[in-house]
Amino acid sequence: MKILARLLIIIGCIILVGCNNQNVDSLEPTPSQPNFSEETEEEIIDENKEAINVYLFWGNGCHICENLMNYFEELEKEYGNYYNLIKYEVWYNEENSNLMHEVGNKLNQTYFAVPFLVIGDEVIVGYNNSKDNYIKERIIEEYNNNEYVDVVEQIKSSLN
Repeated sequence: MKILARLLIIIGCIILVGCNNQNVDSLEPTPSQPNFSEETEEEIIDENKEAINVYLFWGNGCHICENLMNYFEELEKEYGNYYNLIKYEVWYNEENSNLMHEVGNKLNQTYFAVPFLVIGDEVIVGYNNSKDNYIKERIIEEYNNNEYVDVVEQIKSSLN
């Protein structure tokens, strides 16, 4: 009986460790998370407004980060006038890594991994193509937001 109990404990631990090591991209959205696969299109209202800043904290050698950058290259063709993509490499640059953590803390982010994308006051961690429409919609929404606040720029200014 003791052997069976120990075996069940070991199996339970293996399952828990496996669940905690899931890839962020494989997680299903919970009701509190946005559904990245919804397709709703929002019309761009004022094409004469200044572009918003979108921040990408990435790691050199991260293939998921590269995929997101490739998506932004495609997105730029049609929506490049509405945003500026500002990139910070964080794996080999401690100052950039610290900035990412400051931004995440300010935006109540509890999970830090790359890619770490900041659009307005929202953080999107991880990437797969199911997030494409959501990213585009957030850019359009913030572009049209008359109360858009550049959180990263605020934090950078306060650190100087």
